[in-house]
Amino acid sequence: MNGESVPEPGVPLERDRHAVMRAWLRKLPERTLVVFIAHRVEGKSYAEIARELGIGEWRVRWHMRKAIRHILKIGKPYREAFAALDPVSQQVMELAWDGLLNDRIALRLGLSVTEVETRMAAALVALHKAATL
Repeated sequence: MNGESVPEPGVPLERDRHAVMRAWLRKLPERTLVVFIAHRVEGKSYAEIARELGIGEWRVRWHMRKAIRHILKIGKPYREAFAALDPVSQQVMELAWDGLLNDRIALRLGLSVTEVETRMAAALVALHKAATL
């Protein structure tokens, strides 16, 4: 497709979505990334993170705000691309991200498996383009 990279067929959608998020997070400064992962992934409190890193809790909050602002800013094209999808394609993608197989999505939405696959492919291309802007 014009030499642009798109998710390969058969790659689980959840893995693709996580790859996009990891790419966004890699753009954060190292300390901000460490704080974000410690809080959001490892579930540590601001006080625990502050103690472990030898910084004040206010600095942990500052890093978290910085990370969240970054994600919101960089994720805006992705969210806009998702919002631009027609409602049925949005449902297809949400169900796929929840782990439903194409035949189950088709059954639930009253579509053919071919239509589910076509909508999913078009949506993935649009979302991938938005995520790589």
